[in-house]
Amino acid sequence: MSSGEFKPRYLLLEQRGEITVATLRISLLSEDINLEQFGHELFALVEQAGCRKLVVNLKEVQMVTSAGLGKMIALHRKMHRLEGVVSFCHLQPAVEEVLRTSRLITYLTVRPDIAAAMAALGPALGQGT
Repeated sequence: MSSGEFKPRYLLLEQRGEITVATLRISLLSEDINLEQFGHELFALVEQAGCRKLVVNLKEVQMVTSAGLGKMIALHRKMHRLEGVVSFCHLQPAVEEVLRTSRLITYLTVRPDIAAAMAALGPALGQGT
């Protein structure tokens, strides 16, 4: 899929070498947005664009519901099945609290900022170790 074909509504994409940084453009990750479209955009990065190293920047997200968490979990699982990695960063306090309460803070890879999230993705794909 070329960048001309993929025009995400909910994501701002930036390529940093082999890592894609997807910054969410929304403040509420809830049923108030079209979560189906949001999920489609995230999964298209993996399935169609072949993204295997992804940082999801949540700096704009002020709240997340269980349905939004479901999309995050589904993305994590999809990346794992395809031998990819995903890291989430810049969690606002309310979002971090939801992840802690649901015990997803230890299931998902969460880092304080983009640089730490990129570092958490490990060595370049195709290299040893």
